[in-house]
Amino acid sequence: MNIFKKAIFFLNRPCVVLAVGKGRACVKEACSKVLSNTLIFESGSSAKEVKRFNFFLKNSRVPILIATHVGEIPPNRDFFDGERKDASSIRELADALPHQGFLILNYDDETIREIKNKTIARSLTFGFQKGADFQATDINFNIEGTNFKINYQGKSIPFWLKGIFGKEQIYAVLSAVCLGAVKGLNLVEISQSLKSYQSLPGKMRLIRGIKKSLILDDSENATAFSMIEALGILKRIGQGRKIAVLGDVLRGGKYTAAAHETIGEQAAETADLLFAVGLRAKFIVQGAKRKGMRQESIFQFNRIEQAKLALQQEIKKGDLILIDGSKEMKMGQVFDEIRTD
Repeated sequence: MNIFKKAIFFLNRPCVVLAVGKGRACVKEACSKVLSNTLIFESGSSAKEVKRFNFFLKNSRVPILIATHVGEIPPNRDFFDGERKDASSIRELADALPHQGFLILNYDDETIREIKNKTIARSLTFGFQKGADFQATDINFNIEGTNFKINYQGKSIPFWLKGIFGKEQIYAVLSAVCLGAVKGLNLVEISQSLKSYQSLPGKMRLIRGIKKSLILDDSENATAFSMIEALGILKRIGQGRKIAVLGDVLRGGKYTAAAHETIGEQAAETADLLFAVGLRAKFIVQGAKRKGMRQESIFQFNRIEQAKLALQQEIKKGDLILIDGSKEMKMGQVFDEIRTD
């Protein structure tokens, strides 16, 4: 930021909202629905970004830091623990908050939760666990979307996410609810604002596909945990045939083979057809077969181009198709091939 822009910022000292952590992109999108005229940013963990946003947080009239999660979100429990090294930049930003600032924290990630004790700023927490200031409960999925309740200070307000699914999306909404509360809005007002929230492309959105099918698009990125959650949601929503189109999950280290086999086992319990794409797809297939999925229901490909053509030919009216995989696998190409919206 040059001297002129810094001077303008000092004169106006606007409210600044900064989202950090793995869920920051969706958080920023949700928060923009609640506070449309506020400066809302997202930041990675590089030293350059931290230095830049330190300036904003220290000099804003009301700086608000939202820390989502640094650990992987498990599909089967409401608490987890991220690596401390992954939260170092968040701790540095929290330390920059003045006393008039706010720190909004994911209560379920214990590494993030402990940052509450490292700041002089006021704080609010959100999560699925009892003890969070804003707690999500009574979560239900159907083919139309996700409904749940948010509980705060004895009040319970229903929320509805049309065509959106998954814990990360609920975390994004919880973050935005905390932000609205900080700015003096009530839960009913916030709920109305978030009706227009549509998430981001490739983030567990339901989209119309060719041949009157539906696509559960999670193609932007995946971890083993997020893919298992997506498969569980695929199983729970809608009627008719379920198709899982799964690309490799990268950065699994020494657990790569085991993680992909577990994904395959989950796919066998969830999907009628499995399309496995990538060099690690053989492990997905092994897991699916071990769990009893028939060979004629499994399609394995090394390249995206092969998978796209085969999937187009196989799709029928009423199919529900999950597309998932790591960013590097470019599973969005499969989605673009079969979408109609």
